[in-house]
Amino acid sequence: MGNHVGTVKLRKLVLMLPLIGALWCDAAFARQVAGSYLAARQAGYLGDFEASALYNARVISRDRNNLRAMEDLVIAYVAMGRMASAVNVAEVFQKNGAGSYFVHSVMLAEAVKKQDFRKVLELLDSEEAGRSFLLSALIKGWALAGEGRTEAAVAQFEKIAEDKNLSGFANYHKALLYLSKGDADFAETTLKTYFDGGGAATNRNLIALIRALMQQGKFDDAKEYFEASFGDRPSPALSELYQKILGRQKPNSLLVGDPRHGVAEVFLTVAQILSADDSDENTLMFARIAEFLREESTEATLLCGQILVDLEQFDIAAETFKKIPQDAPESLIAEIGRAEALSKDGRRDEAIDVLRDLTSKQPDAVVVFQELGDELRYSEQFEGAVGAYNTALEILDAQQRQNWVLYYSRGMTFERLDQWDKAEADFRMALKLQPNQPYVLNYLGYSLVEKKLKLDEALEMIELAVSLRSDSGYIVDSLGWVLYKLNRHDEAVGHLEKATELMPVDPIINDHLGDAYWAVGRKREARFQWRRALSFDPEEKDETRIRLKLEIGLDEVLIQESSAPTLSSAQND
Repeated sequence: MGNHVGTVKLRKLVLMLPLIGALWCDAAFARQVAGSYLAARQAGYLGDFEASALYNARVISRDRNNLRAMEDLVIAYVAMGRMASAVNVAEVFQKNGAGSYFVHSVMLAEAVKKQDFRKVLELLDSEEAGRSFLLSALIKGWALAGEGRTEAAVAQFEKIAEDKNLSGFANYHKALLYLSKGDADFAETTLKTYFDGGGAATNRNLIALIRALMQQGKFDDAKEYFEASFGDRPSPALSELYQKILGRQKPNSLLVGDPRHGVAEVFLTVAQILSADDSDENTLMFARIAEFLREESTEATLLCGQILVDLEQFDIAAETFKKIPQDAPESLIAEIGRAEALSKDGRRDEAIDVLRDLTSKQPDAVVVFQELGDELRYSEQFEGAVGAYNTALEILDAQQRQNWVLYYSRGMTFERLDQWDKAEADFRMALKLQPNQPYVLNYLGYSLVEKKLKLDEALEMIELAVSLRSDSGYIVDSLGWVLYKLNRHDEAVGHLEKATELMPVDPIINDHLGDAYWAVGRKREARFQWRRALSFDPEEKDETRIRLKLEIGLDEVLIQESSAPTLSSAQND
């Protein structure tokens, strides 16, 4: 009997093995999906687009109906500029009948790219399009133009212009439409009428007007508008246009060549508006779509790089800036942006190499030598930094221009080289060029305090700096520190406490507050502040001194440093 029962149980177990195996596999599968899903969520939260793409792709490979992962993958692909991949995922997403503003925008861009304007108009009637009235309304105008319905397109822009808040955008795009059709006189009339009615003269609609005048051969009028708006020493991005005006040459390309470019301009305009306030996934998406629709336009690529820097996606930003051709008017800004991105990504040597290479290509560009000087100074290559600043100042002198920031930057470098006379001269020149500049006042005043020089003047400088920048922890700390150095310890404490509130994790400020507490007899609090300072990773020499103060007290440290004690050792806790 017992053997029979055992045999039955064994048979049941054998029959259940496939089910047990399946359950075990399902559990393992679920763990894999969950792991990738959580990693994807974390990557999205951190704004790490490369990791988001990797993990969301893994989620979808195991769960082909996960719409959230699909949407996030679309966002990541767009952010990285991989629009073809984004379109592929977006098409699968839409087949599931789900709604998503991000996916809708990608599909809209794809329809525009294919010049399928009937599809564009259909997409503009969807619920998702209603999330941005301005974007949808302007795109509709260009879609109508793409179908050959020019009068309807003009009427669409005029309808938008009825809203005074949107009039500038509408008239600008109406003028662009006229220019694309070769009607430069209508473009001129549109913009001048808008300006005469009190409309804001933005850089973009001013350039459109100037180009409309050039198309008609009205070069004197174009020159007048240009110089009144941008001066006779324009930025590199505008210098080519200015030279054509002076040479009485018509532009060899249109601002907007066809409706696709018109839609690209819509997305670029909206991205620029949003980026002025904040940079987020929406802003980057609009800029990437503008880049996708008009690949030859470096302006959109440049904006993408700048947004990615704001989002701290430095590696992708550097690659984006690198896409801009060396002969493009924006190449100078792009290479400086690439150097900044590399530097912030911890690749400072590469950033310096980019800037050094740029100095050979742009030997008269002050900003390049200034940026190189800054990067060398951050890398503590002070001699090289001084050389770069010297070259920048020589170029400025030849151009009969001045720049207080360069004197300030070189002064900081001289101070780090212990060449105080030269440093002080540069700081005072910076103040001559920019009187009452709070950061210069603070740096000079603080340096004088540290060197025990001209303490009364230093106090006046720092008090003035605080009155101008009372929300700066560094400047408020300087005031507290100079009061401490003047043995006005009770006054110092209040300012140093405020400085730690403004910058609670700065090791130097916490260290200063600890010294001030010790000086007024609050020794337990002093030790607490010194321990806090240690937790915020101070420089090695500061860390050594703080540990010594914790071990033997500030009085003994000052005696060892041949300084007078701040408080009688007879006082205790």
